[in-house]
Amino acid sequence: MFFALRDLRTARGRFALITGVVLLLSVLVAGLLGLTAGLAHQSVSALRAVGSGDSNFVLPADEDGAVDLDRAALTVDQLDRVAAADPSAVPVGVARIRVDDGTETGASAVAVGLGGSVGSLTPPSPGEALISTGVDDEVGAGATELRIEGGALGVAGSAGDLWHSHTPVIVTDLATWRELAPRGGAATAVAISSATAASSMSAAGLTVVDPEGLVSSLPSHRAENTSLNTMTYMLLAVTALVVGAFFAVWGMQRRRDVAVIKALGASTAAVVRDSVGQAAIVLAVGIGTGVGIAALFGVVAGGAVPYIVSPATTVLPAALLAVLGLAGAAVSLRPVVTADPASALGALR
Repeated sequence: MFFALRDLRTARGRFALITGVVLLLSVLVAGLLGLTAGLAHQSVSALRAVGSGDSNFVLPADEDGAVDLDRAALTVDQLDRVAAADPSAVPVGVARIRVDDGTETGASAVAVGLGGSVGSLTPPSPGEALISTGVDDEVGAGATELRIEGGALGVAGSAGDLWHSHTPVIVTDLATWRELAPRGGAATAVAISSATAASSMSAAGLTVVDPEGLVSSLPSHRAENTSLNTMTYMLLAVTALVVGAFFAVWGMQRRRDVAVIKALGASTAAVVRDSVGQAAIVLAVGIGTGVGIAALFGVVAGGAVPYIVSPATTVLPAALLAVLGLAGAAVSLRPVVTADPASALGALR
């Protein structure tokens, strides 16, 4: 590493430039993953809470088998058919409602009605609601009554930080939900045992999905997640290309120095370790600082923007950037590997 460390000191301007570029790319990748996780939380955290158990879910399907949670509305006959196949089935309703927050237009909320405990959620008593922190912020902390169109619900407690399609959530029992959303059908989905045969549902225009399929049945989340993940993958590819291009040019520029070192007895393996170690130092400084800045931004601005700081948005992108950056640097080692010691001796003559 003597040669690599000497290069870092003597060409500090060039290495500061590439370290800065890696830092900026790290901020972008980690920041985008943090925002993606935050947006996903505000889009499907209620569905993930419902699907946190070992249940599968029955949804109405189009003729081609596609499911759309926004348009899903089960009939009583379909509920009876599901209950006949699985007596432990639990209907789940999801519908938008308007909550009176003291303003003229009111505030939007999503009512999740449960026929029993599903996943991590348990319904309150009839006529009561569990309110999420988002609804609590809208109506005021400590509210004991939730006023809605045509009536009011008693506040039985907190539902936690639950969201559906970027709208805060209230949790009720199924009968109360049907009163709140009379056009939502008998239910939106039904939680069934994972051991129930899916083939028994297909004849009634129904399909069975697992918890991840329930989340994917929300079209807005599917489109949003696909777009953000595509941008993240593109940034990861750009990082590998930028680091690889820099070390390719740097390797060509110091090809003569490497030839001299080989002429003095250094093996090709030692020169390769020296070059990869040089890339590792640049990546460690750039990625560590960049991911740290993104995490600090998430902590400071997390209340104003949907952003989540977790190992998946810090450690994972740092590891991916390091692996791809080293891969890019390794691919660009050809000038170093093919440097001919004889050319250095010939230059000296």
